[in-house]
Order: sequence, then structure tokens, then C-alpha cells
Amino acid sequence: MLIFILIPLIIACIKGYRVLSLFKVLDMYPFFFACACHGVFIMSAWMGYYGFVKLASFLQWFMIITLLLPIVRRCIFWPTMIGVGMTMVGTLMNKIVINANNGKMPVYPTVSKWIGYYKDGQLDGSIDELHVLLDHSSKLPFLADYIDFGLCILSPGDLLIHAFASVILYYTVKAVCERDPAKVKVQNK
Repeated sequence: MLIFILIPLIIACIKGYRVLSLFKVLDMYPFFFACACHGVFIMSAWMGYYGFVKLASFLQWFMIITLLLPIVRRCIFWPTMIGVGMTMVGTLMNKIVINANNGKMPVYPTVSKWIGYYKDGQLDGSIDELHVLLDHSSKLPFLADYIDFGLCILSPGDLLIHAFASVILYYTVKAVCERDPAKVKVQNK
């Protein structure tokens, strides 16, 4: 998830916005809290505790709800529609691959295996009942979880779903900075 926070902040910096102004608006703090919880979940899984896995769907909804605060407060409804569209397409892509694989999402760990986040046998159904190891019998492998960032393995659909947060973060920074011109970096000519 960290990559989906860093990318819009880097783009905002390149466009001349002061991204630190995001930390001065209270409507973003629930989202920051949700991101911290996500970090705790990932670190606990890395250390071998998988008790939080069953809370993953709750955390996804919590993050979406926390993004409603800046959406409504900053009136960034058009970018939200783009993000919702991306989320719907990503969810559809995930549903297609899960249905094609008898209710399972194939996963192909690469970097996660190398750094030790994924351990052999993890996808045998003991941790969750959704994910299985991608093999020659998996259908639609190009839609499966194979985009490995090390601490998370995403599908193309997941990329679209998580991009929703990126869109909202960028447009929140933009709205905050444009509302207060002092927060926009002065460009040298």
C-alpha cells in the first residue's frame, strides 16, 4: 500500500504542491491511522502471525470510509468517480479470475519469497481459503496475483483497486494547496 501513497505524493511534489500541507488537515488523519493499521497487519504477517488476515476485508472498508472525509470536505467528486470506476473494473477482474479458478485466487510469489515474506506451504489453505499457489492448472494467470512488491503480491485488478487511494490523495493535496496559495511552492522562472 505504501507505493500507492508515495506515487501521488511524488507527482504532487513534481507539480509544485507542498505535500506536507496534507498533514495539517484533520480530515486525513483517519486515513493515516488506517494506513498505520495496514502496516501493522503486514509486519505481523511477516513475523509469522496471521491472526489479522481475517480482518483484511474490514480494513479495506475502513480505508475506503476514511477517504470519504477528504472527498466530501474538499468536494473532489469527479476524481472520485474516476477512482470508483477503476475500483469497479479491478473488482470485476478479480472476480473473473476467482470464478475461473473455482473460487480461488492464484498467487505467484517472487520477491516475497526472496526476502522471506512468503514461506513455502503458506498457500495450502491454512492461512486463508481464498489464495492458492499459481501453477500450470491455473486459469487466466495474467489476472492472478503476480505483481510482487515484496510485502504484498497484487493482481492487475488489485492495482486498479488500490489506485483509488492514489487518485484521492493527489486531488486532496491539490485541493488543499489551491485553497491556500501559501501552500503552493513558488516556481522559479
